[in-house]
Amino acid sequence: MAVVLRNSIQEITLQLLQFIHSAIKKSASCGVIMAPCANMNQKTLDQAKMLMSQNDATQSVHLFYDVPNQVLCAVLDCGTLGSTHYASLVLKDFLQNQHLLQGQLIVSSFPENGNPTESAVAKFILQAIQSKGNEGDIHFYTEANAATSVLIADTDDVVREFIKIRLELKGYRVYEAKDGQEAYNIFVRVLPDLVITELNLPIMDGYQLIRQIQRNDSNEGKVIVLTDKQLTGDMSRAYESGASDYVTKPLSISELEWKIKRLTTNH
Repeated sequence: MAVVLRNSIQEITLQLLQFIHSAIKKSASCGVIMAPCANMNQKTLDQAKMLMSQNDATQSVHLFYDVPNQVLCAVLDCGTLGSTHYASLVLKDFLQNQHLLQGQLIVSSFPENGNPTESAVAKFILQAIQSKGNEGDIHFYTEANAATSVLIADTDDVVREFIKIRLELKGYRVYEAKDGQEAYNIFVRVLPDLVITELNLPIMDGYQLIRQIQRNDSNEGKVIVLTDKQLTGDMSRAYESGASDYVTKPLSISELEWKIKRLTTNH
């Protein structure tokens, strides 16, 4: 079930990213509104688009509905945070009158509220999805209040899945990799707030992965080593490579969660 959810979020993330980047290329900015909704069809989409277009004839509005996550996405060319907020009021009234709204409307403007990376957009989408069941008010998304993202690099499927489930239950956005090269590729693409890595990784080992990550200033060195290697020399080498903390197996999940929280509290 968790794998299906993760894949469906990734699909809508990539779809929304295409709309955002296309809008920014045309007008340098765009507004985005996310709303959990049920039973949306083409007729209601067209009605919502017409109302939002009438609200501001200077803005092009793009709407699509993601069925797996039951969330409505609206992208407004040239949308500032202020104009997008005003458009969200129109959309909110329409959805409530049609008895379609199932949670909060989440509003943002890119790049005004942050860079439209895959990680940022995925957090934005998750904030809307996780609002299901709440009162249908309007909230603003910024990178500062987004969920913390964590990348886990380990060859052990059981270890990765155990950590992923525990962290997702705490509200973290989790990515997984089975080798160092895959981990680095994901890191460059999503820029997670924290990386947890084993040192014994194929293709690119943990030391190499840490050094590559340290070349990217945006991560600020937030790497936790989680490994079977318990010798002082291994620990010293990891810290010299740029690791922020070191945890040995067998895993204490409480210790790991505390270290994650300590490193990401002000991410």
